[in-house]
Amino acid sequence: MLTFRIAMILPVRLGAIMSQSIYHRRQLYGILLNAFSALSFYFATFFVRLGALYDADLASELFAFVRYLLGFFFALFLFRKAGLTFRWKVPLPVYLRAIFNTLALLFFYEAVATGPAGTANVLNMTYPAFVAILAIPIFREIPDSRMLLVLGFSLTGIALYVLYPLIDTGSISKADLWGIGSGLLAAIAILSLRGAAMQARAEEILLWMFALGSVASFPLAVSSLSQLLKPGGLFVLASACLGIAGQWSLTRSYAYLSATAGSIVSSLRIPIALVAGFFLLQEIPGFSGILGAGLIFAGNLFLALFRRSEKKE
Repeated sequence: MLTFRIAMILPVRLGAIMSQSIYHRRQLYGILLNAFSALSFYFATFFVRLGALYDADLASELFAFVRYLLGFFFALFLFRKAGLTFRWKVPLPVYLRAIFNTLALLFFYEAVATGPAGTANVLNMTYPAFVAILAIPIFREIPDSRMLLVLGFSLTGIALYVLYPLIDTGSISKADLWGIGSGLLAAIAILSLRGAAMQARAEEILLWMFALGSVASFPLAVSSLSQLLKPGGLFVLASACLGIAGQWSLTRSYAYLSATAGSIVSSLRIPIALVAGFFLLQEIPGFSGILGAGLIFAGNLFLALFRRSEKKE
């Protein structure tokens, strides 16, 4: 009788163990994809910075245009593969997502081209804090005391980047302003994505984003197109390919990860940018830069965790 019970229970236990193992493998795959996207996004900017140092005529707008153009063909492939029908009239949030994503990337690449790539990446990663702030008037999401404390962390980190140079030298770095602007515009793009995702497929959103980005950045980059035929053009192509790889792996990772886990892993771009910038580009952030980055990184982590606890409640 005991043997019979064991024979009945054993397959169930084995099945539970196997399903749990599959879940953990899928989660690990998602983490690796998301971490790869963080690396890809950083090294896309690494080549923007290298290109700017190699040849001052390599405009940041050229990097953005090539990334959007190659991304358009990649998005078109995904769109056709999904069997979707193209429509000229799409919901307003899809247009807004495309417009503000384009502006955010142009601001971001200008920050990288004119200042340290590590600092630009850290300031670009302030978008979660701006999302939480902008959600107050737009979605009437009133933050509790914990959320206000975390936002204080993030805003203090931003202030350290901007105000410390002002106190020290009497001027604010234009590159830092471009970086903060990219974070703010990226936040609006993320908020637009909320509405876009409810009314359109991901493939359609990506197609419009890359298409509009290509059209908008072309007039800004047209005078620099001849630079693609020179050795510096390799930096542009490398940056574009890494940017597209980062976009694809980030999108794929959320098929295996929760939004909270994805946000936490994506924030790894902050320490990656500081460490890689120090060793590869000899960018030394200083104490205020390290402290500011630490506060922004901590703020991003707690914002993600608090959103998760709010959903559970």
